[in-house]
Amino acid sequence: MPRRGRKRKKTRTHVVDTDERIRGGLLSNDELKIPRSLVIRRGKVESELTELVTDIRKLMRPYTAVNFKEDAKNRKVTLSHYANSLSTSMGVTHILAVSQNSNRVTLRVGRTPGGPTLSFRVKRFTLGRQIRAVQRRPYDSTKAFESPPVVVTNNFGDVSAAPHVKLMRITFQNMFPAINVSTVKLSECRRVVLFNFIRRDMSQVSSDKKKHVGDDDDLEDEEVEIRHYAIRAKPVGVDRKVRRLVEAKIPNLSKLSDISDYITGQTSSGAPAPAVLRPGEMSDSEPEDEDTQVVLPGKYRGKGNNQAQKSALKLVELGPRLRIKLYKVERGMASGDVMYHAYENKTPEEVKALKQRKEGEAALKKRRREEQEANVARKQAAKDEKLAAKKARKKEREEKAMAALRGEVANDDGADQEESSSEEEEEEEGTDSESFEEESGDE
Repeated sequence: MPRRGRKRKKTRTHVVDTDERIRGGLLSNDELKIPRSLVIRRGKVESELTELVTDIRKLMRPYTAVNFKEDAKNRKVTLSHYANSLSTSMGVTHILAVSQNSNRVTLRVGRTPGGPTLSFRVKRFTLGRQIRAVQRRPYDSTKAFESPPVVVTNNFGDVSAAPHVKLMRITFQNMFPAINVSTVKLSECRRVVLFNFIRRDMSQVSSDKKKHVGDDDDLEDEEVEIRHYAIRAKPVGVDRKVRRLVEAKIPNLSKLSDISDYITGQTSSGAPAPAVLRPGEMSDSEPEDEDTQVVLPGKYRGKGNNQAQKSALKLVELGPRLRIKLYKVERGMASGDVMYHAYENKTPEEVKALKQRKEGEAALKKRRREEQEANVARKQAAKDEKLAAKKARKKEREEKAMAALRGEVANDDGADQEESSSEEEEEEEGTDSESFEEESGDE
Protein backbone atom coordinates (compact mmCIF):
# COMPACT_ATOMS: atom_id res chain seq x y z
CA MET A 1 0.00 0.00 0.00
CA PRO A 2 1.56 3.34 -0.95
CA ARG A 3 2.42 5.83 1.73
CA ARG A 4 -0.11 8.60 2.20
CA GLY A 5 0.47 12.13 3.29
CA ARG A 6 3.46 14.35 2.95
CA LYS A 7 6.85 13.73 4.56
CA ARG A 8 7.12 14.74 8.21
CA LYS A 9 8.90 18.02 8.75
CA LYS A 10 11.28 18.32 11.69
CA THR A 11 10.36 21.07 14.11
CA ARG A 12 12.92 20.43 16.92
CA THR A 13 16.23 21.02 15.20
CA HIS A 14 18.22 22.39 18.14
CA VAL A 15 18.45 21.93 21.90
CA VAL A 16 17.28 24.79 24.06
CA ASP A 17 19.48 25.66 27.03
CA THR A 18 17.51 24.86 30.14
CA ASP A 19 18.26 25.30 33.80
CA GLU A 20 19.13 21.61 34.06
CA ARG A 21 21.81 21.91 31.39
CA ILE A 22 23.23 24.98 33.10
CA ARG A 23 23.37 23.11 36.40
CA GLY A 24 24.99 20.19 34.60
CA GLY A 25 27.70 22.53 33.29
CA LEU A 26 28.34 23.81 36.79
CA LEU A 27 28.60 20.27 38.11
CA SER A 28 31.09 19.39 35.40
CA ASN A 29 33.28 22.26 36.57
CA ASP A 30 33.15 20.90 40.10
CA GLU A 31 34.02 17.43 38.83
CA LEU A 32 37.24 18.80 37.40
CA LYS A 33 38.49 19.18 40.98
CA ILE A 34 37.91 15.49 41.76
CA PRO A 35 41.17 13.52 41.84
CA ARG A 36 41.39 10.71 39.31
CA SER A 37 43.88 7.89 39.52
CA LEU A 38 45.50 5.40 37.18
CA VAL A 39 46.82 2.08 38.49
CA ILE A 40 49.28 0.32 36.18
CA ARG A 41 51.82 -2.48 36.30
CA ARG A 42 55.24 -2.03 34.81
CA GLY A 43 57.36 -4.78 33.35
CA LYS A 44 56.87 -8.48 33.82
CA VAL A 45 55.09 -9.39 37.07
CA GLU A 46 53.63 -12.51 38.62
CA SER A 47 49.94 -13.34 38.32
CA GLU A 48 49.40 -12.43 41.99
CA LEU A 49 50.59 -8.90 41.32
CA THR A 50 48.21 -8.65 38.38
CA GLU A 51 45.37 -9.50 40.78
CA LEU A 52 46.76 -6.97 43.25
CA VAL A 53 46.57 -4.25 40.60
CA THR A 54 42.94 -5.21 39.97
CA ASP A 55 42.17 -5.04 43.71
CA ILE A 56 43.84 -1.63 44.04
CA ARG A 57 41.77 -0.35 41.13
CA LYS A 58 38.68 -1.64 42.92
CA LEU A 59 39.79 0.20 46.06
CA MET A 60 40.24 3.46 44.12
CA ARG A 61 36.80 3.31 42.48
CA PRO A 62 34.83 5.07 41.13
CA TYR A 63 37.31 7.71 39.89
CA THR A 64 39.87 5.39 38.35
CA ALA A 65 40.45 3.52 35.09
CA VAL A 66 39.13 0.08 36.04
CA ASN A 67 39.56 -1.56 32.62
CA PHE A 68 42.87 0.06 31.66
CA LYS A 69 45.12 -2.37 29.75
CA GLU A 70 48.85 -1.89 29.49
CA ASP A 71 50.29 -2.44 26.05
CA ALA A 72 53.09 -4.99 26.06
CA LYS A 73 54.98 -2.85 23.55
CA ASN A 74 55.10 0.06 26.01
CA ARG A 75 56.90 -1.68 28.86
CA LYS A 76 59.77 0.80 28.64
CA VAL A 77 57.51 3.86 28.65
CA THR A 78 58.35 6.06 31.63
CA LEU A 79 55.92 7.42 34.17
CA SER A 80 56.56 10.91 32.81
CA HIS A 81 55.14 9.80 29.48
CA TYR A 82 51.99 8.51 31.17
CA ALA A 83 51.72 11.73 33.17
CA ASN A 84 52.16 14.06 30.19
CA SER A 85 49.86 12.13 27.88
CA LEU A 86 47.02 11.36 30.32
CA SER A 87 46.99 14.21 32.83
CA THR A 88 45.57 16.73 30.34
CA SER A 89 43.36 14.54 28.16
CA MET A 90 41.85 12.29 30.85
CA GLY A 91 42.33 14.47 33.93
CA VAL A 92 44.49 11.90 35.75
CA THR A 93 45.96 13.41 38.92
CA HIS A 94 47.72 10.39 40.49
CA ILE A 95 49.52 7.41 38.99
CA LEU A 96 50.11 4.24 41.00
CA ALA A 97 52.67 1.92 39.39
CA VAL A 98 53.37 -1.62 40.62
CA SER A 99 56.63 -3.25 39.52
CA GLN A 100 58.66 -6.29 40.49
CA ASN A 101 62.25 -7.44 40.33
CA SER A 102 64.10 -10.45 41.69
CA ASN A 103 64.28 -9.01 45.24
CA ARG A 104 61.23 -6.89 45.97
CA VAL A 105 57.88 -5.47 44.91
CA THR A 106 57.68 -1.69 44.50
CA LEU A 107 54.71 0.66 44.57
CA ARG A 108 55.20 4.19 43.22
CA VAL A 109 52.65 6.93 43.84
CA GLY A 110 53.18 10.03 41.70
CA ARG A 111 51.35 13.34 41.43
CA THR A 112 50.92 14.34 37.80
CA PRO A 113 52.33 16.04 35.93
CA GLY A 114 55.26 17.43 37.96
CA GLY A 115 55.53 15.21 41.02
CA PRO A 116 56.47 14.49 43.74
CA THR A 117 56.83 10.71 43.55
CA LEU A 118 56.72 8.45 46.61
CA SER A 119 58.36 5.03 46.28
CA PHE A 120 57.22 2.26 48.64
CA ARG A 121 58.45 -1.25 49.18
CA VAL A 122 55.57 -3.69 49.48
CA LYS A 123 56.56 -5.82 52.45
CA ARG A 124 53.42 -7.97 52.50
CA PHE A 125 50.07 -8.06 50.74
CA THR A 126 46.90 -10.14 50.80
CA LEU A 127 44.51 -10.33 47.87
CA GLY A 128 40.79 -9.71 48.14
CA ARG A 129 39.86 -13.24 47.12
CA GLN A 130 42.07 -14.64 49.90
CA ILE A 131 40.28 -12.47 52.46
CA ARG A 132 36.83 -13.48 51.21
CA ALA A 133 37.83 -17.15 51.32
CA VAL A 134 38.17 -17.08 55.12
CA GLN A 135 35.09 -14.96 55.82
CA ARG A 136 31.85 -16.57 56.84
CA ARG A 137 29.71 -13.83 55.29
CA PRO A 138 31.69 -12.08 52.53
CA TYR A 139 30.43 -8.68 51.57
CA ASP A 140 29.23 -8.49 47.97
CA SER A 141 27.68 -5.27 46.71
CA THR A 142 28.43 -3.44 43.46
CA LYS A 143 26.59 -0.29 44.56
CA ALA A 144 29.10 0.23 47.36
CA PHE A 145 31.72 1.06 44.73
CA GLU A 146 29.62 3.74 43.05
CA SER A 147 30.70 6.31 45.64
CA PRO A 148 34.21 7.11 46.91
CA PRO A 149 35.34 5.69 50.25
CA VAL A 150 35.90 7.54 53.50
CA VAL A 151 39.65 8.00 54.08
CA VAL A 152 41.02 7.54 57.60
CA THR A 153 44.67 8.36 58.35
CA ASN A 154 45.71 7.10 61.77
CA ASN A 155 48.83 7.83 63.85
CA PHE A 156 50.47 10.14 61.29
CA GLY A 157 50.99 12.79 63.95
CA ASP A 158 50.33 16.51 63.92
CA VAL A 159 52.21 19.50 62.52
CA SER A 160 55.32 18.46 64.44
CA ALA A 161 55.66 15.23 62.42
CA ALA A 162 58.56 14.66 60.07
CA PRO A 163 58.23 16.19 56.56
CA HIS A 164 58.11 12.82 54.79
CA VAL A 165 55.39 11.62 57.18
CA LYS A 166 53.27 14.71 56.50
CA LEU A 167 53.84 14.24 52.77
CA MET A 168 52.58 10.66 53.02
CA ARG A 169 49.44 11.74 54.86
CA ILE A 170 48.69 14.53 52.39
CA THR A 171 49.27 12.23 49.42
CA PHE A 172 46.97 9.52 50.77
CA GLN A 173 44.24 12.05 51.47
CA ASN A 174 44.50 13.79 48.09
CA MET A 175 44.14 10.53 46.17
CA PHE A 176 40.44 10.49 47.10
CA PRO A 177 37.75 13.17 46.87
CA ALA A 178 37.34 15.36 49.93
CA ILE A 179 34.14 14.95 51.94
CA ASN A 180 32.04 17.97 52.73
CA VAL A 181 30.33 17.16 56.02
CA SER A 182 27.53 19.65 55.42
CA THR A 183 26.51 18.25 52.02
CA VAL A 184 27.51 14.58 52.13
CA LYS A 185 24.75 11.98 51.95
CA LEU A 186 24.74 9.20 54.50
CA SER A 187 23.86 6.63 51.84
CA GLU A 188 27.10 7.43 49.98
CA CYS A 189 29.33 6.48 52.91
CA ARG A 190 29.60 2.81 52.14
CA ARG A 191 33.33 2.08 52.37
CA VAL A 192 36.36 2.99 54.48
CA VAL A 193 40.03 3.03 53.49
CA LEU A 194 42.37 3.02 56.49
CA PHE A 195 46.00 4.14 56.37
CA ASN A 196 47.63 3.21 59.67
CA PHE A 197 51.14 4.54 60.35
CA ILE A 198 53.16 2.17 62.55
CA ARG A 199 56.07 3.27 64.72
CA ARG A 200 58.27 0.58 66.24
CA ASP A 201 61.13 0.54 68.70
CA MET A 202 63.71 -1.33 66.65
CA SER A 203 65.80 -2.24 69.72
CA GLN A 204 62.79 -4.00 71.22
CA VAL A 205 62.00 -5.62 67.88
CA SER A 206 65.55 -6.96 67.52
CA SER A 207 65.41 -8.48 71.02
CA ASP A 208 62.07 -10.10 70.21
CA LYS A 209 63.49 -11.54 67.00
CA LYS A 210 66.13 -13.39 68.99
CA LYS A 211 63.42 -14.99 71.11
CA HIS A 212 61.09 -15.79 68.22
CA VAL A 213 63.17 -16.60 65.18
CA GLY A 214 61.22 -16.53 61.93
CA ASP A 215 58.26 -14.45 63.16
CA ASP A 216 58.01 -11.14 61.24
CA ASP A 217 61.69 -10.92 60.40
CA ASP A 218 61.02 -8.06 57.98
CA LEU A 219 59.51 -5.64 60.50
CA GLU A 220 60.77 -2.05 60.19
CA ASP A 221 60.03 1.33 61.62
CA GLU A 222 57.62 3.78 59.94
CA GLU A 223 55.54 1.28 58.01
CA VAL A 224 52.04 1.91 56.67
CA GLU A 225 49.23 -0.62 56.76
CA ILE A 226 46.39 -0.24 54.28
CA ARG A 227 42.98 -1.78 54.92
CA HIS A 228 39.77 -1.62 52.89
CA TYR A 229 36.42 -2.10 54.64
CA ALA A 230 32.73 -2.01 53.85
CA ILE A 231 30.27 -0.48 56.33
CA ARG A 232 27.40 -2.70 57.37
CA ALA A 233 24.60 -1.44 59.64
CA LYS A 234 22.06 -3.48 61.57
CA PRO A 235 19.21 -2.20 63.70
CA VAL A 236 19.48 -2.72 67.45
CA GLY A 237 17.01 -2.52 70.28
CA VAL A 238 14.90 -5.40 68.99
CA ASP A 239 15.11 -9.12 69.49
CA ARG A 240 17.48 -10.96 67.16
CA LYS A 241 14.67 -13.09 65.75
CA VAL A 242 12.45 -10.10 65.09
CA ARG A 243 15.38 -8.36 63.43
CA ARG A 244 15.77 -11.30 61.07
CA LEU A 245 12.14 -10.85 60.05
CA VAL A 246 12.67 -7.10 59.59
CA GLU A 247 15.69 -7.80 57.39
CA ALA A 248 13.49 -10.05 55.21
CA LYS A 249 15.37 -13.22 56.19
CA ILE A 250 12.42 -15.60 56.40
CA PRO A 251 13.26 -18.59 58.64
CA ASN A 252 12.06 -22.13 58.13
CA LEU A 253 8.86 -22.41 60.24
CA SER A 254 7.79 -25.86 59.03
CA LYS A 255 8.52 -27.45 62.42
CA LEU A 256 6.54 -24.85 64.39
CA SER A 257 2.82 -24.55 64.86
CA ASP A 258 2.73 -20.75 65.42
CA ILE A 259 4.89 -17.68 64.81
CA SER A 260 4.88 -17.01 68.57
CA ASP A 261 6.87 -20.22 69.06
CA TYR A 262 9.65 -18.71 66.91
CA ILE A 263 9.61 -15.40 68.80
CA THR A 264 9.49 -16.79 72.35
CA GLY A 265 11.64 -19.84 71.66
CA GLN A 266 9.18 -22.28 73.25
CA THR A 267 5.91 -23.89 72.36
CA SER A 268 2.51 -23.26 74.01
CA SER A 269 3.10 -26.23 76.35
CA GLY A 270 6.39 -24.70 77.58
CA ALA A 271 8.69 -27.08 75.73
CA PRO A 272 11.67 -25.62 73.81
CA ALA A 273 10.86 -24.80 70.19
CA PRO A 274 12.78 -26.67 67.48
CA ALA A 275 15.65 -24.87 65.79
CA VAL A 276 14.58 -22.87 62.77
CA LEU A 277 17.96 -21.81 61.41
CA ARG A 278 18.99 -23.30 58.12
CA PRO A 279 22.45 -24.86 57.79
CA GLY A 280 25.04 -22.14 57.51
CA GLU A 281 22.73 -19.46 58.97
CA MET A 282 24.35 -19.13 62.34
CA SER A 283 23.57 -16.17 64.52
CA ASP A 284 25.63 -13.00 64.24
CA SER A 285 28.94 -13.28 66.02
CA GLU A 286 29.62 -9.60 66.55
CA PRO A 287 28.68 -8.31 70.00
CA GLU A 288 26.23 -5.46 70.19
CA ASP A 289 28.67 -3.14 71.86
CA GLU A 290 27.29 0.29 72.70
CA ASP A 291 30.44 1.87 71.23
CA THR A 292 29.38 0.69 67.79
CA GLN A 293 25.77 1.87 68.13
CA VAL A 294 24.78 5.16 66.53
CA VAL A 295 21.55 7.01 65.81
CA LEU A 296 21.23 7.32 62.06
CA PRO A 297 20.61 10.91 60.86
CA GLY A 298 19.09 9.53 57.65
CA LYS A 299 18.05 6.35 55.95
CA TYR A 300 20.91 3.91 55.33
CA ARG A 301 21.25 0.76 53.29
CA GLY A 302 19.59 -2.30 54.80
CA LYS A 303 16.18 -3.17 56.16
CA GLY A 304 15.26 -1.36 59.34
CA ASN A 305 18.01 1.29 59.08
CA ASN A 306 15.65 4.24 58.99
CA GLN A 307 16.13 7.81 60.12
CA ALA A 308 16.47 8.30 63.91
CA GLN A 309 16.85 4.54 64.28
CA LYS A 310 19.66 3.17 66.46
CA SER A 311 21.84 0.77 64.50
CA ALA A 312 25.07 -1.08 65.15
CA LEU A 313 27.88 -0.53 62.67
CA LYS A 314 30.25 -3.25 61.60
CA LEU A 315 33.26 -3.13 59.26
CA VAL A 316 33.65 -6.02 56.83
CA GLU A 317 37.06 -6.24 55.21
CA LEU A 318 37.06 -6.23 51.42
CA GLY A 319 40.75 -6.31 50.59
CA PRO A 320 43.40 -5.89 49.49
CA ARG A 321 45.58 -5.73 52.59
CA LEU A 322 48.97 -4.04 52.22
CA ARG A 323 51.98 -3.31 54.42
CA ILE A 324 54.33 -0.85 52.75
CA LYS A 325 57.48 1.06 53.66
CA LEU A 326 58.43 4.47 52.24
CA TYR A 327 62.05 4.45 51.16
CA LYS A 328 62.40 7.33 48.68
CA VAL A 329 60.77 10.62 47.74
CA GLU A 330 61.65 12.29 44.42
CA ARG A 331 60.86 15.87 43.53
CA GLY A 332 59.69 15.20 39.97
CA MET A 333 57.68 12.48 38.29
CA ALA A 334 59.96 9.49 38.97
CA SER A 335 62.90 11.84 38.42
CA GLY A 336 64.59 14.88 39.91
CA ASP A 337 66.20 15.47 43.28
CA VAL A 338 65.87 12.86 46.01
CA MET A 339 64.15 14.71 48.85
CA TYR A 340 64.17 11.76 51.27
CA HIS A 341 65.75 8.32 51.44
CA ALA A 342 65.20 5.85 54.26
CA TYR A 343 68.42 3.88 53.83
CA GLU A 344 70.94 6.40 52.49
CA ASN A 345 71.96 9.60 54.26
CA LYS A 346 74.14 12.14 52.43
CA THR A 347 75.89 15.25 53.68
CA PRO A 348 75.12 18.63 52.07
CA GLU A 349 78.46 18.48 50.25
CA GLU A 350 77.63 15.06 48.81
CA VAL A 351 74.19 16.28 47.78
CA LYS A 352 75.74 19.32 46.07
CA ALA A 353 78.32 17.17 44.26
CA LEU A 354 75.63 14.71 43.20
CA LYS A 355 73.45 17.55 41.92
CA GLN A 356 76.34 19.01 39.93
CA ARG A 357 77.09 15.60 38.45
CA LYS A 358 73.44 15.14 37.51
CA GLU A 359 73.33 18.58 35.92
CA GLY A 360 76.54 17.82 33.99
CA GLU A 361 75.09 14.53 32.79
CA ALA A 362 71.89 16.27 31.75
CA ALA A 363 73.88 18.97 29.88
CA LEU A 364 76.03 16.34 28.18
CA LYS A 365 72.94 14.37 27.21
CA LYS A 366 71.34 17.52 25.80
CA ARG A 367 74.47 18.40 23.82
CA ARG A 368 74.71 14.89 22.42
CA ARG A 369 71.06 14.99 21.53
CA GLU A 370 71.56 18.27 19.66
CA GLU A 371 74.61 16.88 17.85
CA GLN A 372 72.67 13.78 16.93
CA GLU A 373 69.79 15.84 15.61
CA ALA A 374 72.23 18.02 13.62
CA ASN A 375 73.88 14.92 12.15
CA VAL A 376 70.52 13.45 11.25
CA ALA A 377 69.50 16.73 9.60
CA ARG A 378 72.78 16.91 7.67
CA LYS A 379 72.47 13.32 6.46
CA GLN A 380 68.86 13.90 5.50
CA ALA A 381 69.83 17.05 3.55
CA ALA A 382 72.60 15.15 1.73
CA LYS A 383 70.16 12.36 0.97
CA ASP A 384 67.58 14.82 -0.36
CA GLU A 385 70.25 16.56 -2.46
CA LYS A 386 71.41 13.26 -3.91
CA LEU A 387 67.85 12.27 -4.67
CA ALA A 388 67.20 15.64 -6.34
CA ALA A 389 70.34 15.25 -8.50
CA LYS A 390 69.26 11.75 -9.47
CA LYS A 391 65.83 13.04 -10.47
CA ALA A 392 67.45 15.84 -12.47
CA ARG A 393 69.67 13.38 -14.36
CA LYS A 394 66.72 11.13 -15.04
CA LYS A 395 64.71 14.06 -16.34
CA GLU A 396 67.60 15.14 -18.57
CA ARG A 397 67.88 11.64 -20.03
CA GLU A 398 64.17 11.57 -20.67
CA GLU A 399 64.31 14.95 -22.41
CA LYS A 400 67.21 13.83 -24.62
CA ALA A 401 65.38 10.65 -25.50
CA MET A 402 62.26 12.61 -26.37
CA ALA A 403 64.31 15.05 -28.48
CA ALA A 404 65.96 12.20 -30.34
CA LEU A 405 62.61 10.58 -30.82
CA ARG A 406 61.19 13.82 -32.22
CA GLY A 407 64.18 14.08 -34.69
CA GLU A 408 63.62 10.57 -36.00
CA VAL A 409 59.96 11.27 -36.50
CA ALA A 410 60.80 14.42 -38.45
CA ASN A 411 63.24 12.52 -40.70
CA ASP A 412 60.68 9.80 -41.29
CA ASP A 413 58.09 12.41 -42.28
CA GLY A 414 60.55 14.00 -44.81
CA ALA A 415 61.36 10.66 -46.38
CA ASP A 416 57.67 9.83 -46.67
CA GLN A 417 57.02 13.14 -48.37
CA GLU A 418 59.87 12.54 -50.90
CA GLU A 419 58.60 9.05 -51.67
CA SER A 420 55.06 10.31 -52.18
CA SER A 421 56.27 13.12 -54.51
CA SER A 422 58.37 10.67 -56.62
CA GLU A 423 55.43 8.33 -56.93
CA GLU A 424 53.24 11.20 -58.11
CA GLU A 425 55.82 12.19 -60.73
CA GLU A 426 56.04 8.61 -61.98
CA GLU A 427 52.28 8.41 -62.25
CA GLU A 428 52.17 11.65 -64.21
CA GLU A 429 54.87 10.41 -66.58
CA GLY A 430 52.97 7.14 -67.06
CA THR A 431 49.74 8.95 -67.91
CA ASP A 432 51.58 11.22 -70.39
CA SER A 433 53.14 8.24 -72.23
CA GLU A 434 49.80 6.47 -72.48
CA SER A 435 48.09 9.54 -73.92
CA PHE A 436 50.91 9.95 -76.50
CA GLU A 437 50.58 6.35 -77.62
CA GLU A 438 46.84 6.75 -78.02
CA GLU A 439 47.27 9.87 -80.13
CA SER A 440 49.82 8.15 -82.36
CA GLY A 441 47.56 5.15 -82.88
CA ASP A 442 44.71 7.43 -83.94
CA GLU A 443 46.86 9.02 -86.53
